[in-house]
Amino acid sequence: MAGAHVRATIIIPTYNRPAHLARLLRCLAIQQGDVVEEVLVCDDGSSTDTAAAIAPFRGELRGLQLLRQDDLGFRAGQARNMGIRIAQGGVLIFLDDDLLLPASFVAEHLAAHAHRVNGTPSRRVVLGFRYRTERPVEGAPTVEEILASWPDDRVEHLGPDGEGIAVHRDPWFFTYSCNLSVPNDPDSVWFNEDFTGWGMEDIELGYRLVRAGFEVVVESPARVLHVEAPKPRDPFRCEERGIEPRYDSYVRNSVQLIDTYPEDPELREVLGRELRWYVRDAADEHWVKNGFENDAEAVIAAERRARRTAAHGARPRPRTLVFGPRHDAP
Repeated sequence: MAGAHVRATIIIPTYNRPAHLARLLRCLAIQQGDVVEEVLVCDDGSSTDTAAAIAPFRGELRGLQLLRQDDLGFRAGQARNMGIRIAQGGVLIFLDDDLLLPASFVAEHLAAHAHRVNGTPSRRVVLGFRYRTERPVEGAPTVEEILASWPDDRVEHLGPDGEGIAVHRDPWFFTYSCNLSVPNDPDSVWFNEDFTGWGMEDIELGYRLVRAGFEVVVESPARVLHVEAPKPRDPFRCEERGIEPRYDSYVRNSVQLIDTYPEDPELREVLGRELRWYVRDAADEHWVKNGFENDAEAVIAAERRARRTAAHGARPRPRTLVFGPRHDAP
């Protein structure tokens, strides 16, 4: 209804990070204005006590709930889907569990979704940048503290205020789910559960929404501070910090994305440029970078063979409810 007050559902996948999660919830508890409809913590099978971490906030955060799925490997998209299915807020904000937020954060996301075209609400995918620090931080960071930290890699490509997103040919490529918001539209917004392991399930969502007519925008004031772990789950951050990276799920999911939309040669071209840097290691156990441009088609073919072998020689991968249409990969 026009003029209705819109609040956000905050969806947080988490795994074995109770202390980080508690610091994030503290930041959400002090957000400015009546902006939070509910906070849905979606546990991806933690062995730590997530319930104990959120218990102190039950009287401070409206609609705080803990949802849980079994530990069957890294399944962040499936965890987020648990929250999407029951979300009541008009806007969904996806956050990683190791972030800190300024007090204006949720209001900034909601302001971006308030934009209208000819009186009709825009369908937007709203990105906020992420700044990184390795030092311990307590409490909600100020804007100055965030900007003094290591900037998001997307700043280099899109500019400090994200102005480059409006002219970029492939804006979906920047839809990182660490700090992302969308309208609560269950027909369109769900994570494809064919993607498991780290990487690309959020890019697939962004790609699909752009195809459906959503506009990707950057709300530069909706910044977050990422307190990075000693060994990040992100292999590219491991690479930058001199820690041995594991690219296997990133490569696998990139090929899965190509095969989910075989009718799009431009998608294959974009992801092929990324995949050309990878080869198998000497033991043929992992994908590694060797510093050279390699044959992206060979990478794609190898992952397809591995997928067929797994399908015929292994038990079916455990699945939760698939939320939305599927595309059969070759």
